[in-house]
Amino acid sequence: MDEEIGDIPQNAFFVIEGVKIYPLVKRLISIGRRVENDLVIDDPRVSRRHAQLRANQEQGQFVLIDLNSTGGTFVNGRRINQSILYPGDVISIGGLLLTFNQDEPPPRPDLIDTVR
Repeated sequence: MDEEIGDIPQNAFFVIEGVKIYPLVKRLISIGRRVENDLVIDDPRVSRRHAQLRANQEQGQFVLIDLNSTGGTFVNGRRINQSILYPGDVISIGGLLLTFNQDEPPPRPDLIDTVR
C-alpha cells in the first residue's frame, strides 16, 4: 500500500490531551499499547491493537475503526465501531483524549445550510 503524503487528506492532526500535536501523515495509522503501533498509548486500559485510523483520499476524510478493543473507542462520548472524523471530534481511548483537526475538511453531509 502506498503511503505517500499525496495519497492522504492534507493538514490533519490529533491534539493529544490538549498539548501534543500528532500529524496524520499515513494512510493507515495503528493505535494501541504495543510498541509496533504508530501511535502508542502506554495505558493498561488500552488494548494491544486498539484502533485504526484510515485515510479516504476520494472523500478527503479519515475513518476511525475500533479493533474489538476491550475498553472500546469513543467519539464525542459515544462508543463506536467505525466513525468518520470531523474537525473538533474528541476521541477517547483508554481515558486518553485525542481531538481531531483538519485545516481544510470536506463538507459535512449531516449539516445542511438552512440560512437563505
